[in-house]
Amino acid sequence: MKRKGTGLIRTALALAALAALLWLAAGAILAVQRARIGELERQIASLTAETVPIRFMVESRSDDRLTARFAFLNLAGTEYARTTATVRGTSLFVDLLVVPYGDAWLAFPYRAFGELEAPADGVEFGGLVMKDGLPRSHEGGPFDHGSLAELGRLYAAYLAGAQPAGAFGSAVHDVASLGRFKLGVPYRVVARKAGGIEILED
Repeated sequence: MKRKGTGLIRTALALAALAALLWLAAGAILAVQRARIGELERQIASLTAETVPIRFMVESRSDDRLTARFAFLNLAGTEYARTTATVRGTSLFVDLLVVPYGDAWLAFPYRAFGELEAPADGVEFGGLVMKDGLPRSHEGGPFDHGSLAELGRLYAAYLAGAQPAGAFGSAVHDVASLGRFKLGVPYRVVARKAGGIEILED
């Protein structure tokens, strides 16, 4: 009977020790997550007021088609990808996925389309932006590798139509249009940290 009581005590002590270890581990994980969030907040706060994620030039047009050459730039203004695409219509719409975080908005290139087609039938940019799980659109700036990985997870989830949990708000589509343009003239898409995008002649 005494041995049975001793065994119960040892089991209880082992369970208590395990619970304490789990509590300490959970606390350590939470502390790391809070530090990561704090670092991400500081990096977002240090973004410049305006960035230029896309430059483009309309190369040709007809009654119902236009062809444009797009260049994609990171936060340092360095080109990381380019593509030439044709959309249906005589006006060009550039769609950025913008995500709120506190008072700032993060803009990710999403797609381009013309007025004669549904946005979903336009040209998707996600495959050009993402590489090895990281959004190249946000390289060259204040974000370290861990923050880029978090932004990549976020962007991939939004591309898949999901709403990831966390401190980020719901993504919205911000569309800038170009109805009147000059062939062969470069334009830039300006994204503002305070919100809003605009197409301007370079």
